[in-house]
Amino acid sequence: MAESEDRPIRVLHLISTLDVGGAEQNLLRLLTSMEKNTFVNEVACMTAPGVMGRRMEQAGIPVHSLGMRKGSPGLGGVLRLRFMAHLYRPDIIQCWMYHANLLGLTLAQPRRTLWNIRCSDMDLTAYGPVYRYTVRAGARLSSIPRGVVVNSSIGRIYHERLGYHPRQWVVIPNGFDADSFRPDPAARSALRATLGIPGEALVIGHVGRFDPMKDHATFFQAAREFLSLYPDARFVLAGRGVDRANPDILKILPDGNRINQIHLLGERQDIEKVYPSFDIFTSSSRSEGFPNAVGEAMAAGVPCVATDAGDTGALMGDTGILVPRQSPMELCRAWQALADLGPQLRTERGLKARERIRTCYSQDLTTRHYAALYRKIAHR
Repeated sequence: MAESEDRPIRVLHLISTLDVGGAEQNLLRLLTSMEKNTFVNEVACMTAPGVMGRRMEQAGIPVHSLGMRKGSPGLGGVLRLRFMAHLYRPDIIQCWMYHANLLGLTLAQPRRTLWNIRCSDMDLTAYGPVYRYTVRAGARLSSIPRGVVVNSSIGRIYHERLGYHPRQWVVIPNGFDADSFRPDPAARSALRATLGIPGEALVIGHVGRFDPMKDHATFFQAAREFLSLYPDARFVLAGRGVDRANPDILKILPDGNRINQIHLLGERQDIEKVYPSFDIFTSSSRSEGFPNAVGEAMAAGVPCVATDAGDTGALMGDTGILVPRQSPMELCRAWQALADLGPQLRTERGLKARERIRTCYSQDLTTRHYAALYRKIAHR
């Protein structure tokens, strides 16, 4: 329990990695938007801090590494975490994602501990045995922490089916910074010029790491069909592992004669400068909780086509087109519908999507939800 309601609430965030990813970006946005006189945040990363860790440090947020290797949790990391918690004396222990959720229990402070789950309806067979075990173990232990935060209603339902039964579910959707993600004609022109894409060309974009759940295979099957109808269209994809150095992605690309129409950018540190180059954004995921990329594209004023995964439909509302998962033809037809609208109507639809983000899914709203939850626990 907090010693006084007058002093700042200390929150220790425990997370598996700090590479570029949805949970990591959401954590960064949360920490940099919280009232510093009310909350003092520190971050413990199980592995070596990556790009997002450096950004947190640049923002003045202390980041500590527990020195663990991926897939190899060790006693040394547990001891470092316990020592850190002893020195910091957090009022709240906020864990992020499955591995960190379990590790957080070693601090033996269940009344102060919150878990955070960021996904839904995953195909666990697509992952290794350690990951599957971690998810299942979380179900058995889910009644120990104070509560479990999820970013989607679908995610809650999915995990309940897996056997998760926490004392309390808390649904807090992701929030988005509409100042960072916005229409940017200069960025649009610059990226297109760099890639050799004509200014008038129709560009369909995708942002997401190369992962089975992102289903790049369905995206490329739809792209192959779309190019037979719109031969001048271009496709631009960004994300970790989404480059031609990845042999797995080369296997699913359309025919080689289309190579100049499909641009693979890999992981980008300036993703807010990539979205404005798109005319249509696409999520082809088989599984999502609350998709960051869709929300970022909407904030950037780009109309979206997305698969019916997680809370994607709730996020887009009537501003985008929702299609079934693993259906290349439906994806292609949705692209056709937006392509046939023409530039002006697409722009209008994109601005409607941006306004939905500003009104319903701002970072300020998400931060207020977390702040209220932390206050309730710290001062009870």
